[in-house]
Amino acid sequence: MNYREVLQELEGVMQNARQYMMPKCRACRICNSQNCKMIPTERSGSAIRNYDKLQQIRLVYDTIYEGGDGSEIDSSVELFGHRFRAPIMSGAYGHVSSFNPSTHFSGDYDFTKALLDGVMAAGCFGWTPDTMGEGAYTEPLRCLREHGGVGIPAIKSWSPEIIREKIRMAEDAGVMAIGHDIDCVGLAYLSVNGKGKTYPKSAQQLREIFSITKKPFILKGIMSARGALKAVEAGATGIVISNHAGNTMDQSLSTIEVLEEIRNAVGDKLLLIIDGGFRHGEDVFKALALGADAVLIGRPYIVVAEGGEARGVELYTQKLVWELQNAMRMTGCRTLKDITRDKVVVTKEF
Repeated sequence: MNYREVLQELEGVMQNARQYMMPKCRACRICNSQNCKMIPTERSGSAIRNYDKLQQIRLVYDTIYEGGDGSEIDSSVELFGHRFRAPIMSGAYGHVSSFNPSTHFSGDYDFTKALLDGVMAAGCFGWTPDTMGEGAYTEPLRCLREHGGVGIPAIKSWSPEIIREKIRMAEDAGVMAIGHDIDCVGLAYLSVNGKGKTYPKSAQQLREIFSITKKPFILKGIMSARGALKAVEAGATGIVISNHAGNTMDQSLSTIEVLEEIRNAVGDKLLLIIDGGFRHGEDVFKALALGADAVLIGRPYIVVAEGGEARGVELYTQKLVWELQNAMRMTGCRTLKDITRDKVVVTKEF
């Protein structure tokens, strides 16, 4: 299929998604968080800022370079011993019916299977969720095991005993790395003021908790250079620069605003993954140019999964990869290493 054919089929997926997503989500043509009911908070300033700040970055044309017909553009990346077509991954969502009551999926396993089947068919990979409720962690993890462990489970910031138990379960599933969702402490239903019990952890506590495994571990929810340096102290392999899609606190900085500061602070000590408002391959390019190693995309994957199951996920991922590759072609970047800071311009002050 060519790009136009993918867009045409994807349009049908989006139209189909509306019957399952409404009224919670309208499967908007531009998913910019404006008046979005998918955000479970009274205000959505942080989510809107994530998207808006990405729009203030533009790519720099450069189409005079040695490169033949352009077919040699290589967007592939090696992560955790596996090679992927692009540094793109789908986010983790658990209890799909809790944020989309009209879902047509029967449960977490079916939803996760559609995500992993689709994203892997396009040559990338995904994260799996952890939250309250029976099977919310184990069913997606079972799906991940069936995919050869190619993916990352995101364990919430429970008590150390529960985290260790879930680390062992992840190891048994053969996962390539383990994520730890440390910013979940701001989610109302998981905080000490809600039904769940998740807690902040010190760098020393994190080091002690994850000392039981040799698997690389990724701390998700870092939003400052200071926090990134604490992740280094904790022994993390990498971090996800994330404000939880703006769901945990209004009025935070956007993720793209803090990316360069974090990269400058940690150098090559951490793998940097970023999420928050990324919708297109050009957005992925922007993050790579500013210092990220990979991009995690969330909400759009829910929509395409509802609208087309694994096929919808595959189409959307294929679209992202092609957009990234075209951005590389138009800026003189034959490999990911060529995507440097001078390839983008911030048109307004952050």
